[in-house]
Amino acid sequence: MMAERPSDPSDHEAREIVDARLGRPPRDAIEAAIVLEAWDGRPAARALSVATDLVDPSAPAPVVKSRPDPVDERERTSVLAEAVALVLSVLSVAAWAGPLGRALGADIVKDAISYGLPTALALQWALRSRYLSRPDGLALLAREPAVACTTAILVEVAVVAQPRWGPLAALLIATWVGGTVLIRRGWGLLYAASLAASTVALDRTEHPYAVIGGLTASTVLLCLVAIWTRRRRSDERPGGAAAALMAALLGGGIGVLLVADPSLGWGVHGLHPAIALVPSVIGSFWGGYYLWNLYRVVPREMSGVPIKRANRAGPAGGAMRILLGSIARLIGATVGLSLVVVLLGRWTRGTDEVTVFVAFGCAALVTLMVSLLESLSLRRAAVLVVAAALSVELTWRYAIDTSLAGSALAVGALAGVVCALPALILLLSRPGRVLATTLWIR
Repeated sequence: MMAERPSDPSDHEAREIVDARLGRPPRDAIEAAIVLEAWDGRPAARALSVATDLVDPSAPAPVVKSRPDPVDERERTSVLAEAVALVLSVLSVAAWAGPLGRALGADIVKDAISYGLPTALALQWALRSRYLSRPDGLALLAREPAVACTTAILVEVAVVAQPRWGPLAALLIATWVGGTVLIRRGWGLLYAASLAASTVALDRTEHPYAVIGGLTASTVLLCLVAIWTRRRRSDERPGGAAAALMAALLGGGIGVLLVADPSLGWGVHGLHPAIALVPSVIGSFWGGYYLWNLYRVVPREMSGVPIKRANRAGPAGGAMRILLGSIARLIGATVGLSLVVVLLGRWTRGTDEVTVFVAFGCAALVTLMVSLLESLSLRRAAVLVVAAALSVELTWRYAIDTSLAGSALAVGALAGVVCALPALILLLSRPGRVLATTLWIR
């Protein structure tokens, strides 16, 4: 016998809320209760009571899929695309530092990277938050060209107005951010080819601005084509402006964390710091890719579980296992690839300081945790983590007299990790209420 529709007007409203947020009938009472808690602010007991009336008891039990939904796979691809774009950007810094330093001066290159890298990361994180993390991200971006273009122009004008290093920083920012869009479009090989061609050209010319300017112009033009050719109707909505601004703040903070330690020698030591960064970048994105298993494991574990039991702390649950597995992959890849870089010897001379690899590994770990907190809507906690990491790094830099390369970055990043772990453990140990809501109710 079909369950009767609720007669209370507030319960009619509850059914409409659940239908609107899920776009389908709820699988079970716990899913409906989570929606009502998240979007209607109902207490857990009241939400569960109403949710029971919204579920058809005669409907077949939900089938737990053994593989992620196609939408999740597209989102995972987006994460990998960002990884490729960032690795290519890092390698471009490594390849261009020498020629640019000889032509323009090491101080100009250092300042351009020190200001350009945090700005580029801020824009990349904002793009991901509002557009690119969604399956129809480019279509959403094409729907709001005025917003995106105005933001980009304002940022570039503010940067290029700075004396000495401003023009170079503006070109680097446009190239790096544009690369993220091209990778998301599936044009990663084209972007990589343009970076490689520019690297060769820089070694053979005395006019570096002409080379970098040409690369930037072609990248921006390809971005416009990539977005224009993705125009189509979509029922998706872009992320909130406030969330995008918060993501930009977090991305910029991570960028500042990377460049605030002068012992790393960005733009001064040539390709060395950028090459040393590659292992941790690859490790962090492998760990981040593994985190997407939360979309598969958590629903499977929560299927048919009463809401009271689902909300109990469980440090040995699937969500915690995935977090630990992600951290293990990050550390393992970083250590293994760092050994490879050291063993290459003459090709990477200057990056064989163990402390440099440790520093970048710690930075990758705190970046992973900040990104996870941001994706789970714990943005205030993420901001506090970044603020703590920067505070400790700057305090170490100015208060501790040490010549140990990368020590300030390592200590600051570890402080951020220590601050992030309690919030993540508290969240992931109670997947029934908080994790399911923040992952699937957007």
